[in-house]
Formats: sequence, structure tokens, C-alpha cells
Amino acid sequence: SATNDLLGADPLIGLSPEKKELLRRLRESVADLDKPDDSDHYYSRWLIAKKWSLEKAEIMLKNHLKFRREFDVDTILDWTEPEVLRKFFPGGLFGVDRQGLPVWYDNYGNLDFKGFCHSVHKEDFFKLKIKQMEHILKVLRVYSEMKGRYVENVITVIDLENLSFQKHYYWPAIQIFMEILSMSEAKYPPLTKRIILVKAPKIFPTTYNMVKHLMNDYTRQKVVVLGSNWKEEIQKYIAPDQLPEAYGGTRCEPDPWC
Repeated sequence: SATNDLLGADPLIGLSPEKKELLRRLRESVADLDKPDDSDHYYSRWLIAKKWSLEKAEIMLKNHLKFRREFDVDTILDWTEPEVLRKFFPGGLFGVDRQGLPVWYDNYGNLDFKGFCHSVHKEDFFKLKIKQMEHILKVLRVYSEMKGRYVENVITVIDLENLSFQKHYYWPAIQIFMEILSMSEAKYPPLTKRIILVKAPKIFPTTYNMVKHLMNDYTRQKVVVLGSNWKEEIQKYIAPDQLPEAYGGTRCEPDPWC
């Protein structure tokens, strides 16, 4: 259908015999390890992330499986985060973009990063992000079944309203944020297709220039910074009937994917 076509090309369609062989060999290389999935789509994620280099994909996948054991990822959805994170670290899925991909919203501008760093352990930040990623993957599996085809990405919208140099330039928090970003890209490729930043204040270019060198090129290329007319610009990516009212859209009812 037209909607399915919008979701993007299935990475397994039209694979060359050479790439099919790489999939087979990657599966074989981790045959004796516990994995959350054994589908061709699962293995293709790691090969695509490493531009079909079998050696690099194997290292990346084995690192991910080791990471799953270390953080007990298979039961992470049952983990209850500290109350301060549950109450004041907002984030969730709401609606879909114009390609039919689910949209994840983060509100970083109003967060008290320094307060978080003094009240929760660094590991709790990581565990919360892992829990969010695993929730997104679970939703994408259900969404793929609904659509009758494989959907592997979400779009992320990050709200930077009230971001201030005084409040947010706290180096331990910036380091944690960058480590989480790095972990997300290394352990969950290619989950996020695009990162849209909205309500960026005047200080944002300074802050962004300080941290962007810590990102890899793959992540930097995904970032889109919208200007002062962001409510109009965001509608290039997300239709009004899929946008929350607070973002200039018309959708206000609870989203079934939250």
C-alpha cells in the first residue's frame, strides 16, 4: 500500500547474494550466544551500521550481547527507575511522522541535570535510556505486525525550551548525556532515523559546538536544528494531525503507543 511504501525500503529486499552470505556468516558467528532475536532483519542492523563489514559488524554485535548481559537487558522493562527520574525525566512516543514512523519526544530544556546528578546514580541514567530503547523496539515489533512489513526506525524530537548556559553547563551531566548518546548509537543501530531539535535558545549554537565533536559523523548527520519558525518547519516532517497541540498540531488525545 502507499502507506507501507512511505515507511521506507525494507533492508532485506533486493539483497545481493554476497550480502546474503554475510548475513549467514554473521548469524553463524554468534550461534552459541543468547540473542533477543534471530531474524535476518536483526542481523542486517549490525551489518548496515558497519557498511557491510562482517568483521566490524561481528565485533559490534558481540559487544551488544555482552552489554545485554551486563545490564540485564532482557528484564529491563520490569525495572522501576528511581522516583525522581520517573517524575521529572519526561519522554515518550506520540503519533507518527509523514513517513509513518513513530515519533519519540524528549524535553531536555527543562531538566535539572545538576540536580539529577546529585540525586541518582550514573548507572540509573543508562538503565532508563536502555529501558526506553527496549520499549521502542517492542513497539516497533507490534507496529511492524500491524503494518505487515518491517519498521526499524523512529524519529526523535528534542525540546530545548528554557535551555540555559547557567543551568545546563554542568560538565558531569554533559559527559553523561554524551555517553548515553554514544551508547544509543553503538548498542541500538540504527534505531533513530532523524533527531529534530526545537525551541533552541540563542545560547544553543555555543553549547552545541562544545559537544558536537564528541558525536560521531553518523549521529551528527541525523541532527536537524529548527529555527524560530520551528512550528512551521516541523510540519515538513510531521503532519498537524500527528503533532501535539503544544507543537502547533491538532492532536491531543492519548497516543496508543505511549
